[in-house]
Amino acid sequence: MDNLKRRAMLVLASLSAVFLLQQTTVYAREAADVLAEVAQEGNVYEVKPDGTGDFVSIQEGVDSVESGDTLLIYPGTYEENVIIENKTVNLLGLSKEDCILTANTDNYHNIPLTIAAGRVYGLTICGTGSREKQRNISGTNEEGTFDSNPSMLVDTWQDQFSGYVIHVDHAYSKGKSLSVENCRIISSNNYCVGIGCWSGTEISIEDCELISGRSGCLFIHNNILESGASKVRMRNCELKNYVSPYVMAVHSKGESNPIELTFQNVKVYTVAYEYNACYHESNMNTWFPVELIGNSSVQAMLVEKGYMDIQKTGQLVHQRTMEQHTQFNAELEEQQSLLEDWPELAEGITYWENSSDTPPDLKKTRHCIEIKNLDKGKTGDGWCGLSSIYLTEDSYGNTLPEMNYPRPVMVVTATLSE
Repeated sequence: MDNLKRRAMLVLASLSAVFLLQQTTVYAREAADVLAEVAQEGNVYEVKPDGTGDFVSIQEGVDSVESGDTLLIYPGTYEENVIIENKTVNLLGLSKEDCILTANTDNYHNIPLTIAAGRVYGLTICGTGSREKQRNISGTNEEGTFDSNPSMLVDTWQDQFSGYVIHVDHAYSKGKSLSVENCRIISSNNYCVGIGCWSGTEISIEDCELISGRSGCLFIHNNILESGASKVRMRNCELKNYVSPYVMAVHSKGESNPIELTFQNVKVYTVAYEYNACYHESNMNTWFPVELIGNSSVQAMLVEKGYMDIQKTGQLVHQRTMEQHTQFNAELEEQQSLLEDWPELAEGITYWENSSDTPPDLKKTRHCIEIKNLDKGKTGDGWCGLSSIYLTEDSYGNTLPEMNYPRPVMVVTATLSE
């Protein structure tokens, strides 16, 4: 062990030049600092696809090292399904652009990264797929949810769906922390990150770019089996959602496992649809619908109350024609790889004009965040009507006004009706 420790420090000392070759001076300094921190907690091993390191694959390293150890990942494309559930292992990439973990996510249980605790830094993590499975974990209708199929085994139900890119939902995470930093997370199918909270779990996503081709960027739920609070924080991130009507979904399974949610400086680039057949009747979101947020007087009120900074966000809702939508879809179809540049979306909500004469379903409202409680139709005391999932007062600087917290939503609602 002492030899490994000494070797880790020698590796650390020699990495500054390597980091400088791979990235900017700022990245080199930050990555070296992260490595210095994790080297104090355990041993550091090298993963190199050319065979000159300790391991050739990430999963081989995960299976071999002890809890608390770190895998230093060298440039290369790692096509594998990494599972870290019963130990704490840190994954540190030398270059976010050149250290790529990828896997096909058509199978819910076969994804790039399943993890419960530790630190993930400086990687591109990509979930590819045939795009045949286009339903997301929340289901496309009431029959598509597990709650409405109680006789079905969980694994059987899950097999109906495609997989996340990063999945966090394991009992080992109880009382532990997970940090995902400086990563690019790209999904062809399901949400980029799916989080199931357990008692005492603390999850942080910082300085990351989440790009979703089909089903939104972030899915969070609490755990009906657990008693005890958990925390989820997202900071200095960009959420880019190209097709799904929901950039994010937050579901409450009950009151025994409350979640404290914090969003700080999260920039959102998402879409909404005038034709609302794709929206869920079960969405309990009590915030303003897209059409109302797009109203200039409502935006002025939100600025006055501190929910948004028009100087930073500019126009929040961007109206686009069906011809522009057709061109946008054509650009998506021309994309040969998820790692290529994606079409540009404006910060805020790109609102696509209806291309159908079918009348809208008046029961459905358009929100960019799907809110759902286990008890259908019951509005809870938490964020946007959730039960026991609360937005903290430390939430600020975000594109979508409901992700900011200057004061409770009922005050804003009352002000609007005056």
